[in-house]
Amino acid sequence: MLKKLVQKIDAMLFRRGFVLADARRLMHNQILFSAGCSVAAVLASGFSNWGFSFAAGALIIGFNFWWLSKAAQELVRVKHGAMFTLLSLFYGRLALTAVAIAGLIVWAQASVYGLLAGLSTVLANAVLWGVLQMRHKVPVAGDGKEA
Repeated sequence: MLKKLVQKIDAMLFRRGFVLADARRLMHNQILFSAGCSVAAVLASGFSNWGFSFAAGALIIGFNFWWLSKAAQELVRVKHGAMFTLLSLFYGRLALTAVAIAGLIVWAQASVYGLLAGLSTVLANAVLWGVLQMRHKVPVAGDGKEA
């Protein structure tokens, strides 16, 4: 069941412009990890403010990660003059993120700790992905006789 879900998410990401396999893998891991952790946080906290704050933080960082993953793929093919556009979009997204977080804290009375925990899902995803990449690409040590 999980494999089928991953395949559906992967196909959706490819249609949305995630042409690099590693970018798709990182993004679908982020979607699944943050969704699973958000559901667990809401249920474990008894539908409290902290759980919903966690889910909001995971959603915000998921949006940011989506945008950054797409932008990283575009940077590979960037043409002269497109850097200004990419930087403008980057700072615009950063400002929107700041407004969203401030709004959640000030007006929605979101838990700061819940938001931070939700925002950290991207860090956990990146660390896990990096560890798995190193594990699969570590060269095998020789017996010392090859020199």
